[in-house]
Order: sequence, then structure tokens, then C-alpha cells
Amino acid sequence: MLRSPRVFNHKSTLAVICAVHGMCLQIGCLASAQILPAQLPDSAPLGLLGISPPGGTTQFGPAEGLKGVFAYGIGLKSTYYTNFFLDASHPESELTINVLPWITYSSDPEGGAPFSFTATYQPNIKTYVNNPDFDGVDNSGSVTMRIEGSKTLITAYTNYNTVSGTDRFSGTFVTASMLGSGIRATYQIAPRTSVFANWTFAMTDYGTEPLVGSAPLVGSEIYNTEIGGYWSVTERFSFGPAVNYSREDSANTGTRDAWALKMQAQYLMSTKFQFRGSLGLQYATNSRDRGNATVGLTGELAAGYAITENLQWTNSVRYQTVPSSSDVNYVINNLGITTTLTRQLLRATVSLGLEMNISDYTEVGTVGTQLNQENNFRTVLSYHRKLFMDRVAFDSSIRYTINDGNRNWNQLQVSAGITVPF
Repeated sequence: MLRSPRVFNHKSTLAVICAVHGMCLQIGCLASAQILPAQLPDSAPLGLLGISPPGGTTQFGPAEGLKGVFAYGIGLKSTYYTNFFLDASHPESELTINVLPWITYSSDPEGGAPFSFTATYQPNIKTYVNNPDFDGVDNSGSVTMRIEGSKTLITAYTNYNTVSGTDRFSGTFVTASMLGSGIRATYQIAPRTSVFANWTFAMTDYGTEPLVGSAPLVGSEIYNTEIGGYWSVTERFSFGPAVNYSREDSANTGTRDAWALKMQAQYLMSTKFQFRGSLGLQYATNSRDRGNATVGLTGELAAGYAITENLQWTNSVRYQTVPSSSDVNYVINNLGITTTLTRQLLRATVSLGLEMNISDYTEVGTVGTQLNQENNFRTVLSYHRKLFMDRVAFDSSIRYTINDGNRNWNQLQVSAGITVPF
């Protein structure tokens, strides 16, 4: 079997680890007020795409015991914002109500089959109390596939999402369409050695007709290709080199090409401790900044530690550069750090999370306005409980965010909701 590419056991007690590498299908360990939670490949950085959907998102899966059949249900969620438009001078509160029906098909929900296929669709029907012009429906759909042989593992996915909310960089209400796809293949060439190839694509489109009161943001396309290998030093520890090429196209910033050479490692200590990370050098050029190539660090990390049987601590760190959607001739170098402590109670789960995003603007051409570094800090307290013989799930959270830099603001967000699978 493929030992090295499968270090992270998603059925372990550390399954809450944010997978910020490879075929990650979700963005953000902390469902926050200013993070676009659309499912994208890893070329979309944590905390940069800036849109806050009202009430966040809820992910569902097929009910326990179902195999090769459909599952469906509905969710209802309400969220209160103290500063919906993220304006320090004139904060406006907002109350949103979200109806979230969903349907999922899974060919192998229990795991173990050589081939598995999963498809999910979830519309988000939104109502705004103070801004009814923003009422509408966001749609989210995804398809994933996994093929596993004695020496080969292939995973692939495609996600499409329409998302609307407040953009944390401009403080206006915007809509976006997100398309993400990826495929990863791993082959074990020797008992201790495996190689892999990974390709992902992410596209963001804000449309040509922004809503009233919103800013015309500019979308982008991000391509990412990586090849590398792992050598298993022991049953628990593997490491190896990787070469990465990424291309980012945007009308705001032109085309950015980047090559990276890095080392990566992964470690698994039973279900007690898990670690995966990479670090390397990146050489990048921009079509609007000819002759001024940059060399810098690139990397990411995800780690989890089971302090006790009922107490887990998870962490992630990521550094990445993407085009600015709101400012011409600027790219954003973002350092995202998250840490979450999760306590499992008798019938409930409580989590406390902290997130920091440090966004540094870099000029790639002539600019009209000098932009400073943007610092975004967020804390989240969440509570989850099953009710009525585990047929109903109750979720609530309190989020407080402080932003310092080009725009200074703070926001308190309180949400509560229930989900019912049928």
C-alpha cells in the first residue's frame, strides 16, 4: 500500500486538521467573517479572497450507514453583524437568515473501496433584514473522485460556487463565482520511495455588473503544477524534494510566473501527533515589472496534537502571493496562521480558534496610491451539539475581528443554526 502519501488518516481523532496541501477541498480552519469559504484548490490562499457570506457555510455529508445512495437534508442559520460593511466611521448592523437545503451522493461513504465518487449540491437562500436588495441564492456544488491500487493513488475534484458578501479589502458588498479543479497522482516505485504529480486550477470572476453600492473587483486565474517525491525514513517519517510552478493571470496585475524548489516532510505518531509541511525558495517574475525578478521563501504547514482523548490542538501556517482584486498593479504576499483548540464533551463540542492574516502589498507596476500592510486578527468561539437522538445538529459561534492597515475596523459576529438530515 502507499504509506508515504497517506500519512494523514482522516478517520483519526485529528481529522479536524486543516489540510493546506495537495487536494484540500476547503478553505479556512476558522469559518470567519472575511474569508471566502468557497472550495478551491491550494492555489487559493487562506484569508485573501475577502468575501464574507452571510452566516458562513455549513458542510454536510451522507448519513451514517448509507452506501452508494443519496442523502439530503436542510439547514437554517441566522447571523448578526455589528459592522456589516466593515466601516469604522459609520458601522451598520445587519441580521441575515440563511436556508440551506443540501443533497449528497457518495458511492463509498464508509471508505475502503478502490474507487469512490462523491457529488454534493447546496444552495444558500439568503435574506437580509436591513438590506433586502442583497437577497438572493448562492449555489455550491462539488464532485470528488478517488482511485486506489496497490501502488497508485489518484484523487481529483471540481468545485463551483457563487458567493456574495462583504469584501474585507474594500468594505463593499460584492458577488463572485469560483471554479476550482485539481488532480493528484501518487505512485510507489519502491517500498520506501514514492513520487507524485499535482495540478490545480482556480478561477475567480466578480462579474461585469456589481450590485448597487459595491465595488467592481477584478477576478483572476491561478494555475499550479507540482512534482516531487517522498522517502520513508521510518514507518512514521517521510521527506523529499518538490518542484513547483505557478502562473497567475489578472487584469489588475498582469501575469506572474513563479518557480519554487522546496523540501517537504510529513510525520505521524499514531493518532497522537501529525505533521505535514514544506519550505523552499521561489523565483518569480511579473509581466508588468520586467527585469525585477524576486526571490523569496514559500511554504506551508499543518500540524495537530491530541493532548488528551477529548482535547485536540490543530495549527496551520501558509505563505503565498496572489493578485489583488481591488488594486491595480499590486500583488499581495499573505502570511496566514491559525490555531484551534477543540474539546469534546459528552454530547457536544466546543472550539476556540485564533487566526492571523498579515497581507503585504507589493508593487508590480505604476500605482496611484501607496498601500500599507494589512493586519487581520480574528478569534472564534464555537459550540456544536446533537439533539433529538442525534437527528438534529445545533451550531453556534461568536467571532470578533480586528483589521489594522489601509482600513481600520472591527466586527462582532454572532450566529446560530440547526441542520436536519432526512
